[in-house]
Amino acid sequence: MLRLSDDPFLKDLGVGVLDEQPIASVGDISGAVYDLVRAALGDRPRIHPDAYVSPLANVAEDVVIGPGTSVHEFSTVRGRTVLSSNVHVGYGCEISRSVVGEHSILSHRATVGCCVIGRHCYFSADLLTPSCLISNTDMLRPDKPISFALPGGGRMSTGEAKWSAVIGDHIRAGSRVSIGPGAIVGARSLLEANATVATAWIPPDARVQGPEHANTPLGGNR
Repeated sequence: MLRLSDDPFLKDLGVGVLDEQPIASVGDISGAVYDLVRAALGDRPRIHPDAYVSPLANVAEDVVIGPGTSVHEFSTVRGRTVLSSNVHVGYGCEISRSVVGEHSILSHRATVGCCVIGRHCYFSADLLTPSCLISNTDMLRPDKPISFALPGGGRMSTGEAKWSAVIGDHIRAGSRVSIGPGAIVGARSLLEANATVATAWIPPDARVQGPEHANTPLGGNR
């Protein structure tokens, strides 16, 4: 499972206390991280002086950006989001209600909502993290809580009608990958181009193949 306290920027701002709580009791994980970070920052700037935000990017007031992080042209970051240190947000991305760990890269046109992404991840173009179930009759006002997939086929409700995924450290993903809602992706996994991971538990060191294969997680060499 992802440990927030392994990220030095988040740990220094007191986020490690969330590691001691079950996911189900936290609910809105990214929102809980944001609240802790904003409280710890106090009067310090929410965007670190060493961060780069393009004048052509749109960064809302409810966003925290760590040192060395860059947000490039035509990207939007909003909705109680925390970007840790040395994160790269490429061109044309949208990030909302999410946490992105240190040294992670979101390439062009990533759409990330209601998600926690670990450290040292790389996502190629067109990452998508869906955050609500299509079984909702009103997709603008979803009311059916998202459940995380667990090992052995169990499920655990988040209590949140909009939630996407928890994505571990050192994940690599090809282009046009979709993750969530309700997915947990173990550390060091490889997601091939065009792969879809919906409401699934992916163990560490797995390989998820694209639609031209069986699209099941495979262990072993990657």
